Amino acid sequence: MGGDWGYVNDIMVISLLMGIAMIIKKTIKPLNRILIPNSVLAGFLGMAFGPSGLGLINFSFDRLGNLVYHLMAIGFIAIALKKRQTRSSRSAVNTGFLIAISYAIQGIVGFGIAMILVYTFFPNLFVPFGLLLPLGFAQGPGQAYSMGSQWEALGFANGGTIGLTIATIGFLWAAFGGVAMLNIMVRRKKSVGIPIEKPKIVERVEALVKDYEFSDIDGMTIQVMSIGSVYLVTYLFLKYFTGWIGNFGTFGETFAQVLWGFHFVIGVIFAFSFRRGYDIIRKKKKIEYLNSFLLQRVAGIVFDYMVAASIAAISLELIKEYIVPIFVITTVGGIVTMLYTIYFSKRIYKRAVLEHIVTFFGMHTGTISTGIALLREVDPQFESGTAEDMVIGSGLALFLGLPLMIIINIPILGYKLGKPSYYLYTLGALALYFGLLYIFWFLKVKRSNSK
Repeated sequence: MGGDWGYVNDIMVISLLMGIAMIIKKTIKPLNRILIPNSVLAGFLGMAFGPSGLGLINFSFDRLGNLVYHLMAIGFIAIALKKRQTRSSRSAVNTGFLIAISYAIQGIVGFGIAMILVYTFFPNLFVPFGLLLPLGFAQGPGQAYSMGSQWEALGFANGGTIGLTIATIGFLWAAFGGVAMLNIMVRRKKSVGIPIEKPKIVERVEALVKDYEFSDIDGMTIQVMSIGSVYLVTYLFLKYFTGWIGNFGTFGETFAQVLWGFHFVIGVIFAFSFRRGYDIIRKKKKIEYLNSFLLQRVAGIVFDYMVAASIAAISLELIKEYIVPIFVITTVGGIVTMLYTIYFSKRIYKRAVLEHIVTFFGMHTGTISTGIALLREVDPQFESGTAEDMVIGSGLALFLGLPLMIIINIPILGYKLGKPSYYLYTLGALALYFGLLYIFWFLKVKRSNSK
């Protein structure tokens, strides 16, 4: 048999599963009410019929994990290359701060429970494992796998698979918990104090999106070429920079491993720089090469395959040692996420409160796709502006969430250096991060609303 069909085989399998998932959802109507995205359903089919299930479909868990790792960076680079929206609103800014506060709360809950478990029933537990809650719930399977797999080098056995498992349970919270919460709020809207607005039905205008083509190259090729170029620069930077800092002892080696886990953040930074340079050059020429519509399509395809692959890559055999801690952390995490989403949303949004609640909950237990799926139930025409708030707010949260990326390194250093006191420093840093966000944002919002 000519050539290496490894990754090609896995992509073909995921494609087949996506097709079967689409047929099942079209055939079984109740599945549409559960709001499970096709990619999530495809991933569960992979678990059921794959090597760890019935064994009817063959694929490699390691290759799927690596695929998730790279697809996440490619998707974020594609989004970062899009034309930046300069307009914003108070609602979008509030959403950005709420996203950052969500990172902090989930981090405190996950890491706090991990500390309790390690000093009670699970003394051999890898304590930083608790930080996979905000990574898996709020940031998605790609980030959870990336960090979990990097921690494997520190002794966290099957960390990547455990990260994917937490993210997958988050999808279940989004699909089932989100639908239950939505129905309860709609039926008891008066008792929960949330106004329900009927979306305005307006005439939809079909937007014609021009697919940029050139005489010598396809428009989509230019988008893929740009993404690939940025990813190449990202790889070269990480390769040589981490090789250099690895010479600075234990701290340098640990920081180098963490940087590889945050490869997508480095990629986004280079993508922003690329887009900035492109915009400067483009002012002198009228030809438009980067197309935001096509870049969004690339990101959509990549994230669909990433989600499907991330769930299919879960092997229940590999995570059996962490079944109980995973169940405890995700259960408490799901309940707490639901409570603070309702609490903050009722206080910061003046309109479309229910829409923001269900969309935010879907995003911070699953992904943007599950959030939008829930939003469609109460705002089918997207007239409330909630979707725009989530997209613009996510851009702000990218910068507000940077401290969390730094805090995550503290327990890793403590584990490697054998200093448990670093765990308390981590909780303190998370609490301080939350406190600063609360003081400079929420209290300010509360004061402005009282005027």
